[in-house]
Amino acid sequence: MILFVGCSFTWGAGLQFEYLSKKRGWTSDEINAINPPNSYLEHLDYKCDEYRKKHHFPNLVAKEMNMGYVMGKLGNGGTNYEFPKILKYTSTELAGQESIQLVVIQFTDWVRSCPEPESDNHIRKIITTQIDNINFGCESHLKSKWIGFSWFRDLSDILKEKYPKNYMPLYHKGKEYDSMEELIVVDGNWRFDDSSFQHKDKLRICDVIKGVDDTHLSSTGHKVIANSIVRRLK
Repeated sequence: MILFVGCSFTWGAGLQFEYLSKKRGWTSDEINAINPPNSYLEHLDYKCDEYRKKHHFPNLVAKEMNMGYVMGKLGNGGTNYEFPKILKYTSTELAGQESIQLVVIQFTDWVRSCPEPESDNHIRKIITTQIDNINFGCESHLKSKWIGFSWFRDLSDILKEKYPKNYMPLYHKGKEYDSMEELIVVDGNWRFDDSSFQHKDKLRICDVIKGVDDTHLSSTGHKVIANSIVRRLK
């Protein structure tokens, strides 16, 4: 069994909007009106949620590898500080059963819920501590192997340097990327949070549905992540 731990990208936030647009004809204004924090995506109906679960990368990976999978968190979102707690809780719930064969970690932005001053002198130490705590949770609590990839390059650089055997690059169209943000780079400018920019490869929801503000991964983007994980595992 594979355990997936991450933030809204792992959960599949925004995929529900693809369903609402394609299957129910919702306009971008209607979708933007329910885009968090205006509402909770967990409150959308059964078919929206089933579309999310079908197309998010944890399901795609598990299907390709012919393995069962579980999510570390039931709802949307997550921080690097939550992940070690999730790993410890999961090990307690398993009560000695070695059912988790692999943990896939999608590291989120290190500044989320960060209790320490965000000075340049401390950034490397903060990121390193976050990764170390997650490594400890996987190896000591779950006694499981793990691989990880990062949303942002700053964490990815340290992950690659300190845990090369656990580091997972992303692949798209014959190129290797160190982080998710690098998938959306045009002429050296980072555009991951700019919904007015539409990427030609349609990796985000706002690339698929014009006028929608959501910059989470589209079903195409989830396939890119899933294919990268499967390539790493194989």
